[in-house]
Parts: sequence; C-alpha cells; structure tokens
Amino acid sequence: MHPIRYNTLPLLLLLFFCQTLTAEPRMYPRPDGPVYQEGDDQLSCRQLDEHLAQLETQTYSAKPGFYEDPYTGASIWIGALWVPGALTYLGYSGIAEYHENDRTQAARSRIEALRRMKANLRCYEN
Repeated sequence: MHPIRYNTLPLLLLLFFCQTLTAEPRMYPRPDGPVYQEGDDQLSCRQLDEHLAQLETQTYSAKPGFYEDPYTGASIWIGALWVPGALTYLGYSGIAEYHENDRTQAARSRIEALRRMKANLRCYEN
C-alpha cells in the first residue's frame, strides 16, 4: 500500500469536503427543461415581465474564466516554483466555476419557462 503524499493531501481534503457539501452527488450538470412553479398560470403579462427582469440579473457571473483569472496564473507560478500547496487553488476555482454554472443554469431554465408562458398568453402581440 502506497502512502498518500503530503503534497496531495490538501487537494484530497478539498475534493472530499466539496463533494459532501453538494446536495446532489453528480459530476456534471444535467440540462433541465423549463422550471414552472405553482401560481405561474395566474400571472399577467406585466407580472411575467417583472419576474423576467428580476431573474435576468441572476444569469450573470462575476467569476472570471480560467485564462482571465489572475489568481490561477499566480497559483500555477507559485506552486511550480515554491509551494506545491498553492496548486490547490486550481481545484477550488474549478469547483467554484461548477457551482456558478449550476446557479446560472437554474435561472436560465426559469427564464425559459416564463418566456414560454408569455408566448402562450400572446403577450408579444399588440
């Protein structure tokens, strides 16, 4: 049996704790259809527009991509030259990006449902 290297221990702990914190154990997000809620069928066109405006802000992400994130480059540079534990930021960044994508996808699904309801109510016609 091979002992776990000391350098890989922080990464293994990070992966273990992030896996236990998620509500649903899954590796990749599954595409979902539109998300309808109770009471949606009583909404008017104006109320649908208000809900859409509120949900639109939830589709934005402040997390920069892999190549745009300055901390990614710093962790690679520091981890390769001095402290290998700095490479654990790459794992954290990947998990944070996964959760951001999951959050924005849920908002997009809800927006899709509200847009379909607007189309069924013929709100786009004058």
